[in-house]
Parts: sequence; structure tokens; C-alpha cells
Amino acid sequence: MEIKVSNMKFDRNIPPNFLKYINNRDKHIVDICRGKNVLHIGACDHPFTRERWEKGNLLYKRISDVSNKQLGIDLIEGAAKFLNSKKIPNSRIILNNMNEVQNLNFIPDVIIFGETLEHLMNLETAIQNIKKIMKEKTTLLISVPNAFYFMNFLFALFRKEHQHPDHSVAFTFKTLTQLINKNNLKVQEFYFTSLEISSDKNMMNFRGKLMVYVIKFMTMISPVFAETLMITVKK
Repeated sequence: MEIKVSNMKFDRNIPPNFLKYINNRDKHIVDICRGKNVLHIGACDHPFTRERWEKGNLLYKRISDVSNKQLGIDLIEGAAKFLNSKKIPNSRIILNNMNEVQNLNFIPDVIIFGETLEHLMNLETAIQNIKKIMKEKTTLLISVPNAFYFMNFLFALFRKEHQHPDHSVAFTFKTLTQLINKNNLKVQEFYFTSLEISSDKNMMNFRGKLMVYVIKFMTMISPVFAETLMITVKK
């Protein structure tokens, strides 16, 4: 159903071909990176770098196990030094920011831009800088927290807002696709998904495990309640 207001047209529905739910975001990312040259923006996953390295679920390390080459960029010097000291084959991290990404001497097949966009103030500048280094065959993979995540509504019942203190913006299916389309890029696939670390039931108490099952039940009712949005983008 569409509602027309002045010259604007609003579509209440999500296209059925985009109603896909993937239980494990990281596994899907790793599969896309297999055998590819990967540019990994925000690769250190600070401040959880050491913790996730020790638990074996750091995405940077998992990508290095399957990719041809991986170049990570980050702003956190200590975390970058820590990962570079591990001497991971075919992978390294350099200190760089979004305004300098077009100066990299690296041609990526895949660009990972995960859980980073929501921290930035100038979203269009970030997308345009990435666009400058994309080739026709480059796949840009973006993931962001979902504004319609079921836990957000649950916290709202208790007059609280369930948001990371460093987030500048919250995304929905529509707002994320609008951002991409308005920057003359094409959304190839759109997924509702979950972060693997949030699904590690073995690391939780009974209440935590129960909440995971409740969230999974809600995403079975509708993927729109999922924790994370993930899209693949082409030039």
C-alpha cells in the first residue's frame, strides 16, 4: 500500500525478495571474502580486539584464513599494533581514516564496512570516499545495527533507549537503501541478520539464553525485528 503526500510517495512494504534472514552475519561475510582481495574498514573491532582474538571470533582473523589478501584500516594505534604483532599471513593493518581511503595503493575485490557507518557524522562523504576506490566488479558489504531490533522496543517499554553511546544515527531498511541509492550505488542484496557474538549461548546465564531464544522467535515472526542490517552494494 502506498500513501501519497504532496509530491512524495511512501511505500509501507519491504519487497519480498529482500525479506531474507541470516542467523550469522560473520559467516556470510567470510564466505563472500573467500579467495578475494579484501579491504577491511574498522578491522580492529576496538575496544574488543584482544577479547575477540582470544575467543577466536575476531572477524579480521577469520577473513585472513580464507582471503587472498586483506588490508585492514583503523584509527586505533594500540589495537593495530597488537594485531600486526600476530603476523597473520597475507593480512596487515595500517592507520588510516575515511578521508584518506582513496589514497590507498590497494585494489579490493571486496570492501567490508561493518558496524562503522552508524558512528560517523558525515555519511555521504564516507560513502563517496569509498565509491572512489570501487571498480565495476567491487563488492561493498555494509552492515549496521537495525533501528527496529526487537530489544529496542523492549527497552522502550521501560522508558529506556537501547543504543550504543557512540552511535550518531539509527538505520532501517528504507533509510539505508535510500542512502545508497542517493549516492548512485546499487543495492544487490539486503539481509536481516544477527551478530555471531550475540548468539553465543554457551557464554550466557539462563536469562541471557532465554533472551536469545525470544529474539530468534521474534525474527521468525518477522525478520524486521533482527539485530543487524546487511547489504551488498555495486557501483
